[in-house]
Amino acid sequence: MDAAKLIESYEAGKTKFPKLSLANAKLDRAELLGIELSGANLRGSTLVFAHLGRSKLDNTNLSKTRLCGATLKKADLRQANLKDADLHGALLQKADLRYTDLSLATLLDANLSGADLRNANLSGADLRGAHLRGANMRFERRVYEPIVLRGSDLRGADLRDVNICNADLTNADLRGANLKQANLREAKLKGAQLEGANLSGCMMTSVDLRGANLDGANLKSAIVASAQLMEATLRGAKLDMTNLARTQLDRADLTGASLRDSNLLEANLVRANLDGTDLTDANLFDADISFATFDDAILEGATLPEDF
Repeated sequence: MDAAKLIESYEAGKTKFPKLSLANAKLDRAELLGIELSGANLRGSTLVFAHLGRSKLDNTNLSKTRLCGATLKKADLRQANLKDADLHGALLQKADLRYTDLSLATLLDANLSGADLRNANLSGADLRGAHLRGANMRFERRVYEPIVLRGSDLRGADLRDVNICNADLTNADLRGANLKQANLREAKLKGAQLEGANLSGCMMTSVDLRGANLDGANLKSAIVASAQLMEATLRGAKLDMTNLARTQLDRADLTGASLRDSNLLEANLVRANLDGTDLTDANLFDADISFATFDDAILEGATLPEDF
């Protein structure tokens, strides 16, 4: 069956085409709402601005397809292969993308709000400007593996309220991303780029941010307790009222950061750079500040360790 025959059959009332082989098909702007293509092979096809809302595309091979501007709202894409697919500007609100392979996919400006991305593979994906508000990426022990976003490009992405606890975001680019009140508990963000990111109100307990760049980031009122921030850079970062209790900040660069009313109880600040840092009313009780520098730091009202 070729593309023309598929459209003809669909318009005649047929909607189910399981395991259809239609590689390299030309289906731009096709109106295929609710179509069932489970297990089909559409590798290399073009579906630019196609309408596939509520369609069944589970287990479908869509690798290297062009789905720019396509409508896939509430589509079933479970276990689909979208590796290296172009989904620039695609509409994927509330789509089911569980176990979907989106590695190396282009999701520039795509709308994934409310989408189910549990156990999806997004490693190396381009998510610049993507909308992921309310997307489900949570880790559920014994049910889903952590989502993979290793090395992904999420610059300026909307990730407000997203649940990505335990996710692998190693070396991901999140510069300017909005992660307000997101759940990043136990996430792996080693070497991630988070300059200027909004992380206010985030749940970040036990997160791995070793060597990450958080210069100018907003972490106001975030819970970063027991996290790993060794050798991370937080120059000029906003950490007012942030909970950093028992956090590992050895060799971290906090030059010019604001930590007013922050909780650094039992934090490890060995060899940390706190030059010019505002620690007004901060709690550093029992913190380890061995060899740390505090040149021009503001310490008014701060609770300091006995060996300060």
